[in-house]
Amino acid sequence: MKKNSTFLILCFIALTFGANAQLKVNSSGKVGIGLDPDAYNLSLTSAIFKAGGGYPDLIAGPNPGGTQARAIYPTVTNNGMLGASTNVFSSVYATTHYGTLVALGSDKRLKENFRTIEKPLDKILQISGQKYDFISNRTDSFKSENEKKRETRIEKDRLGFIAQDLQKILPEAVFYFEDEDRYYIEYNALIPVIVEAMKEQQAQIEELKSIIANYCETNLKSAALITSTTETMIEDVARLDQNIPNPFNKETRIGCVIPKGSTSSFLYVYNMNGAQLQQYNIAGTGQQTITISGNSLEPGMYLYALVVDGKEVDTKRMILTK
Repeated sequence: MKKNSTFLILCFIALTFGANAQLKVNSSGKVGIGLDPDAYNLSLTSAIFKAGGGYPDLIAGPNPGGTQARAIYPTVTNNGMLGASTNVFSSVYATTHYGTLVALGSDKRLKENFRTIEKPLDKILQISGQKYDFISNRTDSFKSENEKKRETRIEKDRLGFIAQDLQKILPEAVFYFEDEDRYYIEYNALIPVIVEAMKEQQAQIEELKSIIANYCETNLKSAALITSTTETMIEDVARLDQNIPNPFNKETRIGCVIPKGSTSSFLYVYNMNGAQLQQYNIAGTGQQTITISGNSLEPGMYLYALVVDGKEVDTKRMILTK
């Protein structure tokens, strides 16, 4: 009986580790199910499903879409997680990430040593946005033609920054991993810098608006003062205007300014030979108007002169028609 038991055990071991065995464990502890374990820790020719499930309750295995690419899937209800808030992966590497929501941990209770961002606007003005293409490095031969086209589209006409350039301006947003010799940008780190830069810029705008408003108000007051002063100065200087209308046939009006403090002002009308024909006494100062009737003169050309305090101010000509 003991001989039979020993023989059966030896046969089981031989079948288990034989060339055609379905389950293999080599001397390094690597396991192969239906495959040679030398190249894999655990090799599967099929897939892993949740207990009692099948497609589409796939957890890991070939893409159900028909291509040979391997993938990890949640259940049919899309209820699946990688890690947890208290048990996270330290690093996740991927070429492309798709998702409906990306929530970053930002709980104040996890932070300390808060500081103000220095000169945010100056930093933003130094950053140069770039348009570029990624160097193609596709080696996966399992992808379908549509997947390859999508990757080609993703590699072209990208918008972003150059990590080496950004590191000189905003090193807090750039990471360099020496073991990989690669630079990475945390684009979310630029958001608070942009926000603070906008605040700084708005403060400058408000300051400029205040300066302009004060400047305009001051200049309006100065303009009013200048206008008032100019008017005052004009009223203090004697002036004789051209008669309106000219020529005339019925009557014409002659404007003049008599300075304040003047004691005598006269308007004289002469013929072209210099003979005085009319004299008008001007009472008062400031802007004055004298009206001359065409009936009082014969048609022809005349001279009229303004004399203030015995001094001639100006002489002009006027024409009377029939």
